[in-house]
Amino acid sequence: MEEIAVDKKYLEYIDNFIKQITPLLPKDVNKLQQEYLVNNIKYSTVLLASSMQTDTVFKSLNFEKQCLYIRIMGEWSFHKEIDLFRSGIPARHWRNIMQKIWYTVWEVMYACIQNSASDEVLLSIIERYVNKTYNYAIEDLKQSHIIDESTVEQAKEQSNIEIMAQEYRKKIQKRKTKKYIYYAILLVVISILVSFLVLNYKIFGVIGILTFMVIYNIVMYDNKK
Repeated sequence: MEEIAVDKKYLEYIDNFIKQITPLLPKDVNKLQQEYLVNNIKYSTVLLASSMQTDTVFKSLNFEKQCLYIRIMGEWSFHKEIDLFRSGIPARHWRNIMQKIWYTVWEVMYACIQNSASDEVLLSIIERYVNKTYNYAIEDLKQSHIIDESTVEQAKEQSNIEIMAQEYRKKIQKRKTKKYIYYAILLVVISILVSFLVLNYKIFGVIGILTFMVIYNIVMYDNKK
């Protein structure tokens, strides 16, 4: 990768981003692919960072917003690169497809800044156009007789971003299920304890339970302060 002169603050942000996203790589990505992906993420984000320094439109953003745009570029580079790894498309064509995707992301960002689009609009448009660019690039390979119809179908079926979203939803659901089980068990235990105290100690049992509840709520209130 040829050196592109950018300010240290951008390079530090990009390096931190890569450190954060690398552990999220799927298990089916091998060491060679990982190195290739990291290099491409760095290339695309550094290239965008150079625009942040030189282009009037990108320079109009504050540093925090610039970092958001750099992160978006990096995340899409991450996801679509993984899609290409799984696509069945020969490796020699990956870089050409990614360059088309990077340019698309850059163009959409540029247009959104010029039109003062919100972050939500930006993200929605980028997703739509990245997927269009990816599919068009696949069709171009088919038209050039580089890949066949089965590879086209396999490539278009890939969506690492959707796979990761599904995995995240499963984790959230699993946590909720564990929480419900915990509260159910806790409810049963409390019910048994309350029944035992009331049946065996009657009024003193009720007083003990009420005292415990008051102390518990006081402690919980103090902890929330």
